[in-house]
Amino acid sequence: MANRKYKSATQRKTHRSTKAGLKEMLRKPLTILLFIIAYLTCVAQRNDSALIDTLVKNIASAQVTTDDEFYIGMFPSFRQCGGAPHNYQPDNNIFFTAIAAFALRNMVPHLDESNRQIVQQIMKNATASYPHYKNQFGDPFYNFWPAQATILPHSYYFKYLKSVFAQGEDADDSVMILMTDNNDDSANRILKQRLVEVSNLSGRQIISTYKKYRNIPAYSTYLGKRMTPDFDFAVHCNIMYFMLDKKLPFTTQDSATMHVITSMVAERAYMKAPVYVSPYYVKSSILIYHLTRLMGTFHIPELEKYKPQIAADIDRLLATSNNIMDQIILRTSLIRLGEKAPQLDLHNIAEFEKSNQQQYIFFQARAAFSYSTPFKQVLLHWSYITYYFYCPAYNKILWLEYLVEKNKKG
Repeated sequence: MANRKYKSATQRKTHRSTKAGLKEMLRKPLTILLFIIAYLTCVAQRNDSALIDTLVKNIASAQVTTDDEFYIGMFPSFRQCGGAPHNYQPDNNIFFTAIAAFALRNMVPHLDESNRQIVQQIMKNATASYPHYKNQFGDPFYNFWPAQATILPHSYYFKYLKSVFAQGEDADDSVMILMTDNNDDSANRILKQRLVEVSNLSGRQIISTYKKYRNIPAYSTYLGKRMTPDFDFAVHCNIMYFMLDKKLPFTTQDSATMHVITSMVAERAYMKAPVYVSPYYVKSSILIYHLTRLMGTFHIPELEKYKPQIAADIDRLLATSNNIMDQIILRTSLIRLGEKAPQLDLHNIAEFEKSNQQQYIFFQARAAFSYSTPFKQVLLHWSYITYYFYCPAYNKILWLEYLVEKNKKG
């Protein structure tokens, strides 16, 4: 009996020793694996840091330094007609300079001191060009092209038709400029008041959207009081970003605009009908980029439940998109949703320059925006009245933004 107890105790001791040994053996590979992961993460972060340094300097060098085709402080952009003759020409719109300054503004807190100083100087330079686009009466409303200049510069015909196709101030340019300029609170309030005054049902009713949205008093794309209201999903996201960024009091129009955004997200209109709901941004990837930028910055309860849906749609687009810019902004969008983005196989500016980013269209102008269906459905897809806009520096800013977001979240 005593002998059996002795053997049992010995067996228990041996068993414990064996178990401890196994744990130690398992612990070592795990430790090694964690070490490898930590090492590779550090290497990736160092590589990203070097890329960020290079990109910031490259972007700064692209900024205009003398008034000529573009004003000092602008980022050159170009325009091409969708139909023949394509007529690829410089286009001195303020849009790309304003959205570039806005993207950089949001990166500033997450850059090191050296890059922060460069980016702040870029933003300061950009604001010097804003007065050329301001409302002629001094109101904080801004045009796409210089206030006193022709529309569609270098075009064959349209540049002579400014009196027919009068340029009007628009919400997109105005909110982007006010979020990057050194304006005061009174300018923000004045712009909000104008947005309310030209919103749907405030004087005119929209005809260019689905019937279920025509009686909703949401904000319009344009600021002209005589213009028929128009909705654009991405522009709505930008307007709501402005309202929340400036902490302006919510009105009926704010609630209505958020309702339209949420309803379109619920129905996945950004995937099913991106051209119809956003005639200026057009692509599902770009609409998602605007949506997740809003959601990633502000907690919006009515949109929170759609995060899994949006993330799944991003995964679908990542699997099918061939353009490097889509691959970049979709990864940025995933990160903003709190998801892990797949690694991007892009290592230097030379690779980027040779990629198909040169063909990327972030913004488009389609003359059919204000028409009702079925005319809008037909004309939106007629290339002869569609203009594509390009900005090489902004593409690099979107890449820089992805690198900053990736490392900020990490």
